[in-house]
Amino acid sequence: MANSTSSSFERLERASHALAGALVAFGGLCLMVACGLTVLSIVGSLTIRPLPGEIELVEALCGLAVFAFLPYCQLKRGHVGVDLIISAFGPKAMNFTQVVGDVLIAVLLGLVTWRHFVGTMDKFGNGEITPLLLIPVWWGYAVALVLLFANLIICLFVVVADIRDIRNRRTIVASLGAH
Repeated sequence: MANSTSSSFERLERASHALAGALVAFGGLCLMVACGLTVLSIVGSLTIRPLPGEIELVEALCGLAVFAFLPYCQLKRGHVGVDLIISAFGPKAMNFTQVVGDVLIAVLLGLVTWRHFVGTMDKFGNGEITPLLLIPVWWGYAVALVLLFANLIICLFVVVADIRDIRNRRTIVASLGAH
């Protein structure tokens, strides 16, 4: 029984790391394309004319990059934490505050995901488009919604991992510099 639970958790852990890694690669690609578009627009403005609508695309790509990087940050526990006082109380207090923080992040991200879903449906329903390129706005919202769902999955995995570490009497280790 312990082996099947352990291997299930290990598969879940590998899948979470693979998902977060893929999203980091996607976010990096978004930033590289945004940088390329900016360079082309600057060069174009010096020679012929800037790229029309470049700002619209760069805004969307940078927003998607932020959403794509959040799961990796959560998985590595890279969010900001202040435990100057808590660390004096020992590992049990550190574990408790880490679990509470991770649960709060999961709950808040669940609320953000829900409200983003409502916003996506609103953008889809009203047919809003970008002013220059005439791209439907809901496309960017939909991609961001998928990224938020992925982040929610990672947040729930981190909470499960926290509980597992506490049950196994291990100290939850945060990223270097996160605390």
